[in-house]
Amino acid sequence: MIKVNLKTLVLIMGIFLISSYLIGYTMNKESSGETKIFEIANTEEVFGKKDEEMVTVRKHYMILNPPKDLIQLKELVEKYSKDHPVEGEIKIIEGKNRFFYMYFYRESKDFPRDWQPDESYMNTDRIEHHKHDLITSIIWSDVDSQKKYYSYDKSKEGKVIKRMHFIEDQLVE
Repeated sequence: MIKVNLKTLVLIMGIFLISSYLIGYTMNKESSGETKIFEIANTEEVFGKKDEEMVTVRKHYMILNPPKDLIQLKELVEKYSKDHPVEGEIKIIEGKNRFFYMYFYRESKDFPRDWQPDESYMNTDRIEHHKHDLITSIIWSDVDSQKKYYSYDKSKEGKVIKRMHFIEDQLVE
């Protein structure tokens, strides 16, 4: 009886360990070097007053394993922007111009991939508290459709080491 229970226990432990390994492998696969971009849930902002002629749209994204090269980073978000256009998501409101801001952040200890805004009573953690992890952005409008790209190489603490500014494909000094 003890032998059967011991075999069963070893079998259950083996299945558990193998399952844990496979789950861990799958969850860490995104950390293995593959670059991935996704929208950070619950962070989209659309605002504008009735008497104003503009509507501002801000969308926030996370880049897992972003390229270090700032030109490659710009090209990555440019392709993402073309593949995932935000203009169609926000309908044109008669007589108003739309201003678009797409912000892309890196993953960090303080800003993990599953981060969500927190507006609780004693703890406030908003997207604007994570500007040190902002590594690139795109800005354009209905009035000026030329997209402006800003890319940053930052230290772990968020200090800007190098920055590049593009208008469409032209590097601006």
